[in-house]
Amino acid sequence: MTMDHDRDEAMPQALRRRLVRLAYRYLGSVSDAEDIVQEAAVKLLASDGVRDRDAWLARVVTNASLDRLRHLKARRETYIGPWLPEPIVEIEESPGDRELDISFAVMRTLETLSPLERAAFFLHDLFGMDFETIAATLGRSPAAVRKLASRARQAVKERPPRFLASQTDIERLLIAIGQAVETDTIDGLAAMLTEDIELVSDGGGKMVAALRVLSGPLEVAAFLLHIARKPRAGGWHFTPVQANGGAGVLLGSQAGLDSLMAVDLDLEGRVAGIYIIRNPDKLVRVPAGPDAGLARYGRPD
Repeated sequence: MTMDHDRDEAMPQALRRRLVRLAYRYLGSVSDAEDIVQEAAVKLLASDGVRDRDAWLARVVTNASLDRLRHLKARRETYIGPWLPEPIVEIEESPGDRELDISFAVMRTLETLSPLERAAFFLHDLFGMDFETIAATLGRSPAAVRKLASRARQAVKERPPRFLASQTDIERLLIAIGQAVETDTIDGLAAMLTEDIELVSDGGGKMVAALRVLSGPLEVAAFLLHIARKPRAGGWHFTPVQANGGAGVLLGSQAGLDSLMAVDLDLEGRVAGIYIIRNPDKLVRVPAGPDAGLARYGRPD
């Protein structure tokens, strides 16, 4: 029996996927999250007398994620332009996965919380741990972690309600962008955006991207028109993809993958957030694959 087989037996795939999502909600990095979960699986194999495996692993993953965050702090502070998490492209998702929402809108909200606020919130509200156990895990008093969880819960509750887009919503947005190019006007495109829309583009200083968060329908529509007009060898290619729990699209050309775009919606179905990841380091793990979606979205000349 191999070590890999032992780890799979000790940590079923559904639990592994849930723990990767937990670590990802701290770190915003798929590779870092997977490394931490792998290390937790090894520790589990070497430990005796673990009575509640899932809770034990959640604590181990949390402590490792907090430790990794301390090392990443300096890198985040010098990041060029807006930061977005590395996208998670998944083929399937279970109800348990959805409980650990990793949409870009939620991930941006979580970034505003301190690491300890996130930890208290996740462990109590998502893993059902009591505050005494969380206090022992984080080295704080039960009263302190109760306040941390409360502040985090309130911050998540106060954010404007946002909803994941479907592929139909993505297609509708792409069509509106195409019409804006054809008519040289952004009126129709701006009309489908909310008044408080934000566009976040992440180039990481390695690809051209807006160096601040763009806001408002006119500014965002003008930026999308500007991008769409940029010439690409063979035109833009659009490939539907499932990213961070919602619909997204890969933007590419004959030169290869350019970026991943995802959106979220308000209650009335208008586009309320647009997220464009261009940093090539964050697209390494995105399976560009064959042009499976081109038949659906078409390939403009």
